[in-house]
Amino acid sequence: MLSVTVLLASLLALHAWRCAAVPHNASYPLGVSDNGRHFITSDGQPFFWQADTAWALFHRSNISEATTYLDDRASKGFNMVLAVGVSMFGPADPNRFGQLPLVDFDITQPNEAYWAYVDQVYNLAWERGIRVALVPAWGYYIHESNNVPGDGNVTVDTSNAYAFGKWFGDRYPDSPKILVADTNPYWTNKTAVSADYTSGGVPQTYAFTDYGPVYDQLAKGLQQGGGPNSLITIHPTNQWFSGGPIATASAFFDDRDWLTFDACQSGHADYAPNPPIPWWNARRGYEPVQIMYGKSGKIRPVLDNEAHYEARYDNGKAGKPYWNASDVRIGSFQAAFSGSAGVTYGADNVMQWYIPGLYTQDGSGPARSWSEDIQLPGSSQIQNIRKVLTDRKAYPNLVPDPTVIIGDSGGDDNRTMALRAGDNSALIIYTPTGAVLKINVSCLDSPITASWFDPLDGSYTSANVSATYNATASFVPPTNSTHLDWVLVLEA
Repeated sequence: MLSVTVLLASLLALHAWRCAAVPHNASYPLGVSDNGRHFITSDGQPFFWQADTAWALFHRSNISEATTYLDDRASKGFNMVLAVGVSMFGPADPNRFGQLPLVDFDITQPNEAYWAYVDQVYNLAWERGIRVALVPAWGYYIHESNNVPGDGNVTVDTSNAYAFGKWFGDRYPDSPKILVADTNPYWTNKTAVSADYTSGGVPQTYAFTDYGPVYDQLAKGLQQGGGPNSLITIHPTNQWFSGGPIATASAFFDDRDWLTFDACQSGHADYAPNPPIPWWNARRGYEPVQIMYGKSGKIRPVLDNEAHYEARYDNGKAGKPYWNASDVRIGSFQAAFSGSAGVTYGADNVMQWYIPGLYTQDGSGPARSWSEDIQLPGSSQIQNIRKVLTDRKAYPNLVPDPTVIIGDSGGDDNRTMALRAGDNSALIIYTPTGAVLKINVSCLDSPITASWFDPLDGSYTSANVSATYNATASFVPPTNSTHLDWVLVLEA
């Protein structure tokens, strides 16, 4: 009798492992456009990725809070949320209901009660027109900063990554997937590199580990479960090691068929966070976007999937200024005008789902409840990036074209950016500074209609233009007391 009971329990566990709790929905999956630059819906319509970052949504929310959050994000035009399955707080940290994601810290034994709540929130999002880009497990389950595999309790490696990916793909077949998060597949002892540099002396030689085979197995499992056309990328850090690939998804995996869209993390620092380790500067988040967009080889949609969070201290360090709505808005506009297929917003207390008295805030920004910080002004302004682009008949056939800007375009987050319609029917120029714009409009047929777009409220006002065909024109942005940045829209 005991053996029968054990067998039945095993079969039930196997069923829980294999079952798909979120059935396939034909309208949910996204694809890639024929030219490889954009996302499209299942019926072929262009899709501009407007994402919010809520890494801890599944882990720290209850259903009432999740509903409040998703209602707010839907009202602000967000159509994607980034969230994590096996969270960044460690496998021994329970969710709001006291449930752990895994049984016995085994990545091949998901706790059904935990994942049932994930399913519930996932479905709530879709009811509001929001897709979820899922991170199956946080990066340190593959390795820690010091290059030790796993986090001490759970290790994702080549022996189990495929099985976990297969289960995850079966359960969530339609969502975009982000393989692990906040780490790179080519790694050494980052802790030692930074510490040794600080202490001085002769630089040491460090052993590197290529964790690419783990990523490959996880991706293979996700494709087996979710289908061969699954949208998959990785979420690198904003740093990389000298002599190795730069921190973009394609720099590591350009030759992999499973990498269907490219991504980077421009991060939260405008100074070197761990010298001498190379890094992306948060005031030039457009740089990795330009590199991904302009690289040779396979063309994919590109995203900066983690730019500086609103209300996060510079480099997450107390005592430093924190990034405000203007910083976040400017960086996101510049990324979109560099060729990204969308933008990803984040608010520091929202991404970690901070609740005073219940959780400890990580010190990376002013401590305020997530429920307060969903109202930060940047979260309402991000939708205007999508609006000014998708209002154009030429969208999504807009390409970066800095040559139409006459004179100095500026640097860092003062850089002016331009997009040109592929059929030369429009120019769209973003200026962060409010300085006079001198534009080469010779690609546009006369007459030209000119308007200013307000990036804060999404409104248009007319702009004077005296340019004729094969000429240049100067445009003076409006002035007000709230912001300097504007978008100039020129249409033939």
